[in-house]
Amino acid sequence: MHSSVLTAPLLLTAVLAHMHLNSPATFGAANNPHLIGPADPELDYPFNCCGKQTPFPCRGYLKQLGTPQGAPVATWAAGSAQNFTLTGIGNHYGGSCQVGFSVDNGTTFQVAKSFEGNCPHRNGGVDPSQQTFNFTVPADMPTGNVVFAWTWFNREQEFNMNCAAVTITPSSNSPPNASHARRHRTRALPRHVRVRLDHAAMFNKREAAAASIVGAREMISYDQRPPLLIADADNGCETPQTTAEVKYPNPGPDVDPGDGVYPLALPTPAERCGY
Repeated sequence: MHSSVLTAPLLLTAVLAHMHLNSPATFGAANNPHLIGPADPELDYPFNCCGKQTPFPCRGYLKQLGTPQGAPVATWAAGSAQNFTLTGIGNHYGGSCQVGFSVDNGTTFQVAKSFEGNCPHRNGGVDPSQQTFNFTVPADMPTGNVVFAWTWFNREQEFNMNCAAVTITPSSNSPPNASHARRHRTRALPRHVRVRLDHAAMFNKREAAAASIVGAREMISYDQRPPLLIADADNGCETPQTTAEVKYPNPGPDVDPGDGVYPLALPTPAERCGY
């Protein structure tokens, strides 16, 4: 009996050991500056854990949009480099994550980046400074107040999702007088130097034009990005258990390949998982 008493808290911790979105501050979190009342103690619980039905999406917090508690907690420019951080009480030694956005108040979510393995960082503990992940806001992201979402699958067929309200601003452009300043500096150079520079500039422009054509072919517009994968949420789609981390069937154009510690495997069955 003595050993059972000792192991019971450990088992409970193992079941509830999870992570949640730390930054940008998710709805209901203690660090959310717009929080009114007590913080949600179950933000790092897996969906439908512990005999409870978890509201989907975003744990039911999208009803706060348009209210003081649902005000944006971050402002990001379209096309800008950003990061998110995680925290909690246990990182399950990794898993796979996705982040994305909803521009229609949570009706749909498009992928910004997929992290296939080592998300959370398996050796990062629960310190947000060791659980930082970089991504790029889609360049053609619609501006205004939107919902940022983070999803996570561990290797125990468990799913978590946290969301935050953020504001997207137009992408920044280069200073309008930069080209004028370059022309002014070039006029002060000897003619034979200006000729060589002009030829070099033409060559660079041709290279840039060719690269932009390739980039345009490869670019996926925001509204054509795939939806976030939803699995292990009593929807008939299940992720691999124990021996592998999730390989996303539709990861989008920006993918972090992880560290290779575990093999990657697709969720199944395909027809229930959207591929």
